[in-house]
Amino acid sequence: MVGTLKITNLLGSEMVEKNHQDFPLLAGLKRGERSIQTTCYKEYYGRMMAVVLRYTSSREDAKEIINSSFLNAFKSVHNYSGSGSFEGWLRTIVKRAAIDHCRKYVYNKAPQHEILEFDASVYNDAISQLQADDFLKLIDQVPPASRAVFNLFAIEGYGHREISETLGISEGTSKWHLSNARKKLVHIIKLENLG
Repeated sequence: MVGTLKITNLLGSEMVEKNHQDFPLLAGLKRGERSIQTTCYKEYYGRMMAVVLRYTSSREDAKEIINSSFLNAFKSVHNYSGSGSFEGWLRTIVKRAAIDHCRKYVYNKAPQHEILEFDASVYNDAISQLQADDFLKLIDQVPPASRAVFNLFAIEGYGHREISETLGISEGTSKWHLSNARKKLVHIIKLENLG
């Protein structure tokens, strides 16, 4: 681009255009400025918390995941090349931390208990009408292992093979957890007269 100044000395070996929307934030983060880290944390905390809450219903676990993610991001900000948004890069770090956390709760064998019959039409109609906050309240009621698989499949777009590799479970277990999450959601929707 004509007239665009590229800075390398402040941001390491990777070049980031000075007119990049996150340039002031990135420059401060790469210099390790605490005030900029605090500003970054405050600015992105809510959006990153929404990502984590799709994977865990425990606020304490969510805060732990968020805090470790920000610490990891601050330590590795020099790896951010400037291509794409900083928020997207941070979201990837947070999502990976949430998935790592979920690995602790996903069982290698699906529990053996009775599940309610799945009614796809009720599920699809009700889910499409829900707002994000309502959906988070619903998904909080799904067991952690099934919630993790549901999020990876339905929200993140992973296939069962990717889920099995990511969480260290079999594809069959992944399918079972997805089915379990859907059945639980249908049951909750029916109970709360949302569908």
